[in-house]
Formats: sequence, C-alpha cells, structure tokens
Amino acid sequence: LVSLRVTAANHCFPRDVFSDLPKPVWEAVYHTSINHLGLALLDVNYQMLPGYDIVIEVDTQVGLKRNMTPGDSLSVTFMDYRLFVINGEIYLHINADTVIMTRLILKAKGFGNDDEMHDKFTAEDQAFKLNNLFGGDQLEVTLAHQFNTLWTDEGVHGKNFAIFSVPNTSHPDNPASIYAEIHITPNHQVQQIVPERFEHISLQRVFERVWKKGTRKSRNLNLDIANRRSMITVGNVTKSDIAPLASFSTVDEHRFPGKSAPFKESAHGGSCCVSFSVDDINIDGTRNNHHESLIVGIAHTKVSWKPWYGKSHIPQKEKDLVPHTHYVSFFYAFDPQPPFQIRARSGYFCLGHAPETFDDTLQPEEGGVFNPHSVLTRNRPLLQYNVTFDCPQMHYISTFIEKAGDPTSTVIGYGL
Repeated sequence: LVSLRVTAANHCFPRDVFSDLPKPVWEAVYHTSINHLGLALLDVNYQMLPGYDIVIEVDTQVGLKRNMTPGDSLSVTFMDYRLFVINGEIYLHINADTVIMTRLILKAKGFGNDDEMHDKFTAEDQAFKLNNLFGGDQLEVTLAHQFNTLWTDEGVHGKNFAIFSVPNTSHPDNPASIYAEIHITPNHQVQQIVPERFEHISLQRVFERVWKKGTRKSRNLNLDIANRRSMITVGNVTKSDIAPLASFSTVDEHRFPGKSAPFKESAHGGSCCVSFSVDDINIDGTRNNHHESLIVGIAHTKVSWKPWYGKSHIPQKEKDLVPHTHYVSFFYAFDPQPPFQIRARSGYFCLGHAPETFDDTLQPEEGGVFNPHSVLTRNRPLLQYNVTFDCPQMHYISTFIEKAGDPTSTVIGYGL
C-alpha cells in the first residue's frame, strides 16, 4: 500500500517565474489549497495494480475543510499524507496545524467483510466509508474514527512526526508500545502515544498552542474539531543526549563552517523505522563494536531561510554561494528503548531525479509509467559556492521498509 499527496502545487520554478504566468495558472500551481489523499495497492515488484489506485478528498468528507476567505488561498487543510503499520493496523498520519492521525480500514473489492459503513460522521467515533474522488470503487477506504491530534505532553505542535513501535518486553503477548519522534537532532525527542484514545481540550488551549503569545485568541475553523481531540500521551517527552558526529562530512561543512552552516541542525522525519539485529549490524562477522539491536530511520532537514534572499541590494553572486530552500537527508540509528539514544548517523545526501527516458518510455529495468512532468524537477538543482550538484530541490522520503519477501534488503520511497 502506498500513499500519495495529490496536488497541482509545485515548486519547480522560482516565484518570479510563476508570477509572470497568467493569473489562473499562477493560482492553480502556486496558490492552491488542493491537497488530496492518493492511495494505491502495489504488487511484489512495487508496481501499481491496475484499478486499485484512488484519490480521496478527505478534509471535506470529515467536516474539517479549512474555512476559505479571499487572501487565504494558501491555507491548505491537510498536507503530507503518510502511512504507518503498527500492531497490525494501518494509521494515516497527516500534517495539519500539527500532526493528526486516525486508523484506516481498507477493503479491495470482493475481499474482506461487507459490513455496512455509515456515509458520514453521525458520531465522532463511528467508522464511515470515504467516497473516492477518482479511481472507481475497487479499493474502499474507511476511517475508524475522527482524527485525533498529537500535541505531545509539552503542548508542542509540529509536523512530520515519524511513528514507530517497540515490543512490550514485560508482557510480550501485549501490543507493542507506540512512539512519535518529535525531533531527531540535535537531541532525539520521543513521546509515547495512544493513537486511538483522546481527551477533549478547550478552544483556548488550542489557541495557546497554535499562536504565539500576544496574538489574537479567537477563530472559527472546522479543523478545531480535530484539534480539540488531544491524543492521549504516556509520560513526558524523552530527550536523549546530543547525537554523535556524522559518519562522513559534506562539502557544505567545508565552505560554511560553524554557525554559518546552511542546513538546519534540527531535523525530523523522514521515515522510520527498520529494526537491525545484532547479526544485521555485524556484517559478515567483520563488525563487533555493537552488541544490541538498533532501530534505523531516515531524517530530513533543509536550508535555513535567510531574510536577505529576496533583497535586491544583495548581489546575486553572493546569493548564489548559499543553497536556497533545498532539502537533504541522512540515516540515523538509535537504541530501541528510552531515551532512544542515537548511536550513529550519516552525513547528508540527496536522492536522485526520476530516470531518463527514450521517446518518453522508461527503460525496462525501471518499470512503472513515465511521468512527463518529472523533467521539471531538474529546473532547480542544489547550488552552493558556485558548484551545481545533481540533487533535486526537494526530495521527501516517506517510506523506509523491509523489502517484500527479502528481509536482507530495504526499500526507500520518496517524492520530488
């Protein structure tokens, strides 16, 4: 099963290029609130099964569509759909004001039970089937309940909290404990959660978490139905010691040492997690420096925004020295028990563009279907210190799993 973010929005061109386009085009691809959920079933070779790919407009159906007024065209309700399989259940994770989650029930037509599902929420905790916007009815999706919001015990709101589980060592037959990664570096911060339980909180508490002190404290948003459903957390956020140095350095550290480093030190998911046993770590019996299993994930960070990027009095040649709104990723490995200390991390890397084609046809070994728009992702490569790197402006890793039928390999899924 794969999740996709379906939208016309893109950043294939700089803002000044978009601004020269006709207004309807500008609004469709730059100022758009459309962010739909795409789901598809894949075969063992990770190719889409014909007839089992769908698009769903989620926010409207669950009554959370953000109120739109003139000038609010960028205020999307949902972004960045990700799936996590925990304790044999599928959870949908979405970035909204902060992270919201619900459990999914999927049925491929002709399989599973045929119990009747309600077509709308008559109660917030009653399951109901979503209508597909595109793709027919071969794949049916049901929400187990209204979305719950992950605020963490400290009231922190953020995005891209990777979700993972750890077996219950004291009661092995019980479900695994579920955790959310709040921050990965410089300190690994993790919160234990109970995704399907919540407590109602007041609108005032929502306002205090969403807005900075001194700003207005009232609004009327449908999304606050979910924001008030504060997911149950267990204990406090655990905070590990500072992560070790990266296993290799990258050119940005040479050109921009210390505080002038272009990429943010703070990173988050990414995707997590794949467990590595002691035997996995001890490759071919040649490494004996670690005697416990580790959990491995992939994080991302991006260039810190510089206020002078848009200043006309700054010479362009100076701007070209520093990367501009680019993403990079890195691997990290941590202990499978609190405080989940990070034991190793890689240096930064990027993942490549869509493969080249011949007459708009992918090479046989690539598989899949060629997307003619993928060439646009080559318009804004990573540029730093007058050197161009073969890196997309954005690569967003949302999948890191064991390969189906081959526990010795892993699969990374990402979008550009």
